[in-house]
Amino acid sequence: MSTLSFPGNPRSLFVVASVGVASLMALALLSLGAGSSNSSDKQRTGKRKPSRRRKPKVYLRGLYNLGNTCFMNSTLQSLASLDAFNAYVERCIALLPDSDRNSVDAAIAVQLKHVLDLLSPQLSRVSAYSPRSLINSLSHKGRWIASRNEQDAQELFQMLSSTLQSVVRNAETSLFDSGFLTQHLPIENGIVSTSQQSDGDDVAKNDSPNSSPLAASQSSFASARAVLENPLLGMAASRTACVRCGYIEAIRHSTFDNLSLTVPRAHTTSIEECLAMYTVIDRLDDFKCRHCSIVATLARVKQDIATCDSDLAAQDRTSKRAKRVAATAATLREQQRVLDDALANNPEADLPGIQLASPPPSVSTRQTMIARPPKILVLHLSRSIYLPTGGTAKNPACVQLQRFLDISPFTTTGHISTNASTPISGPAVPVNKYSAESLAEIRRRNCLYRLSAMVFHSGAHDSGHFYAYRSVKAANSDDAQTGSNNILTDSDQWFMVSDIRTVEVSLESVLDAGNGYLLFYERV
Repeated sequence: MSTLSFPGNPRSLFVVASVGVASLMALALLSLGAGSSNSSDKQRTGKRKPSRRRKPKVYLRGLYNLGNTCFMNSTLQSLASLDAFNAYVERCIALLPDSDRNSVDAAIAVQLKHVLDLLSPQLSRVSAYSPRSLINSLSHKGRWIASRNEQDAQELFQMLSSTLQSVVRNAETSLFDSGFLTQHLPIENGIVSTSQQSDGDDVAKNDSPNSSPLAASQSSFASARAVLENPLLGMAASRTACVRCGYIEAIRHSTFDNLSLTVPRAHTTSIEECLAMYTVIDRLDDFKCRHCSIVATLARVKQDIATCDSDLAAQDRTSKRAKRVAATAATLREQQRVLDDALANNPEADLPGIQLASPPPSVSTRQTMIARPPKILVLHLSRSIYLPTGGTAKNPACVQLQRFLDISPFTTTGHISTNASTPISGPAVPVNKYSAESLAEIRRRNCLYRLSAMVFHSGAHDSGHFYAYRSVKAANSDDAQTGSNNILTDSDQWFMVSDIRTVEVSLESVLDAGNGYLLFYERV
C-alpha cells in the first residue's frame, strides 16, 4: 500500500487538505445556486427561452466556362433565382403544340428549363454542369452564341426573352385553332364579343354571373391569358408635346422586357438617378408639329378664300373665269371645314386632298414613363461612353443599390398632364417606405420591388468577366402572407457565382459592389 507523502512540515498537509475541502464545498454551493436560479427563472417566465435554429445549408451548382461563356453563365444563374420566370418557362413548354416541339424555339425553351432546374438550390454539394446542349440550340438562332469571342449578357437575355415570346405566340395560335378560347363566344381583338348574349328571359333564369355563356367565355379567356402571361413584359407610355402651340400628340404605348438606363458620368450615383434620367423631359429643336401645320394650312386656305371672293366681286358672275373662281372657292371652303373639324376633334386624322403647310420647326418635349410595371423588372445599366476619337470606353461609375426599389415616381398615375413642360403624370404623393400605409399604397400600385439577382461585369469595355449575385429565398418566406409592417424584413441568402465557383456572401457586400450591369427585381 502506498501513501501520498508531502515534503516538509506536517502542518502543510493539513493546510492543503483544508483548501481542497473548501473548494469542493464552494463548487457544490455554486451548482445548487445555479440550479435554483434556473428553476426560479423558469417558474417566473413559464416557458423556456427559444433556441435559434440554424438555417439549412444551401448549395448552388456552377456552370463550366466553355470559352468566354461567362456572359451566359451569369445570366442563367440570375434567371434561376426568379420564381415567376421559372414558372413561365414551365408553362411555355406545357403549352407547346405537338407540331412545334421540333422547332428551334421549342428546343431552346426545353434546354433552358433543364438548365434552370439544375441551378435550383440544393441541400447537398453538387457538381458543376456544362450547358453545351443549350449553347448548341441557341447557336441555331444566333451563331455568335457559339463563338469564343466576348459577348454581351443583355443580348443573350433579349434572345431568351424573344424566344419564349415566340413560343407563347405559337401556343396562343394553337389554343385558338383548338377552340379553347372560342368554345363559347367569339373573341375579337382581345375583347369578348357580346353579340350572342342570351335574351332577357334566358338571362333572368340564370341569376349567377358565372352561369351565363358570356361569363364562361370571359373565364376561359382570362384563365388562358393568365397562363400565357409573360412576367417580364411591362408597358411604357411616351408623350411628345409642342412647346409653341401646346399640342400633345396621342400618348403612344409600347411593351418592354427590360429597360436600358444610361449611367450618369459620375463617381457615385444611384439606381433612382438612372431611372430619373430615363424619365426626364427631353427638349427637341427640330420637331414638326402636326397641329402647327394644320393651323398654318388653315390660315393659307382662308387667305385664298378671301382672294377668290375679291376676284368674284370684281367680275361678272356669268363669265367662265368667274365660274372657275367660284368652284375654287367652294373647294377651299370644304377644305376649311375639314381643317376646322380636324383641329376641333382629331389633328392626327387623315386629310386627303389637302397639302399641309410646313411651318418652321418648333421646340417640343418628349418623355417616357412606365405605364404598367411588370412582375419582373429587368434594368440594363448602359455603361458605354462614346469618345471624341470615335472609340468606346466603359463608364466605371459606382451605382448604389437598395434591397427594395420604389418606382412610383417613374410611373404614370392615370391623370395625364396637358402641359408640355410638366411630366406625363403629376408627381406621386411622397411616401415613407417605412410607413405601413405608404407601403400598402405602393404595393397597391404594383410599384414596390425586391432585388433578386444581378449580373456584374469587371474589366474594360471590350473585355472582362461576367459573374452573378443571386438570392436564395428562405424556406418559410411567403410574400402572400407578409404584411405591410414586416415586408422589409429580409431572410434570404445571397451567393456570388462565377462560373463553377459559388460563395455565400452578405447582402451588404452585394449592395456595395457598385459595378452592376443587369439588375433583376421581383415585384413584392
